[in-house]
Amino acid sequence: MEKIHTEFAKDLVKHYELEDDAKELFKDGLKTKDFLELLMSNELYMDAITLLSHSLPKREAVWWACICAKKHQEEVDDELFSQSIAAAEKWVYDPSEKNRRVAEFYAEKGQYETAAAWVAAAAFWSGDSIMPEGEPVIAPAEYLYSHAVRGCIVTCVGMNEKSAVEDSYQEYLSHGINIASGGNG
Repeated sequence: MEKIHTEFAKDLVKHYELEDDAKELFKDGLKTKDFLELLMSNELYMDAITLLSHSLPKREAVWWACICAKKHQEEVDDELFSQSIAAAEKWVYDPSEKNRRVAEFYAEKGQYETAAAWVAAAAFWSGDSIMPEGEPVIAPAEYLYSHAVRGCIVTCVGMNEKSAVEDSYQEYLSHGINIASGGNG
């Protein structure tokens, strides 16, 4: 997985809390890729999503969330939902400050409640400052965007039928792993 640049999982999991079952599997010397595979083989999908969202570079992580949110675009059939995803996608293709601020607008307009609002937040939180333009710079927490990516994907899983939850986790993770391997998701 060429897009995962953090060799050891310990360097990522220190930025978030593992679930109890994942804590039991975690060993200090585990490589990130190996821990991801271990989580997936033990069906600890939430932890796998969290680890992968922290493992991917910002643009790739946001792209992963865009792919997952777009799967629900037709069923939601809401202009704000579609515009929020489009804003995040635009930032992925052109990570300019202007595009990041548009993503901020849609994250706030969606009140951080939908998968699309979360993906827009992930794009916004991938920048240099969370303060309004012209205000003193306050950088977002190092992996804040990862938490928004996770929020988007977990929200997407919840949008599926209960009988399809496990399949949804596996599908969304396969998109992320494809991206981590250099694919387009």
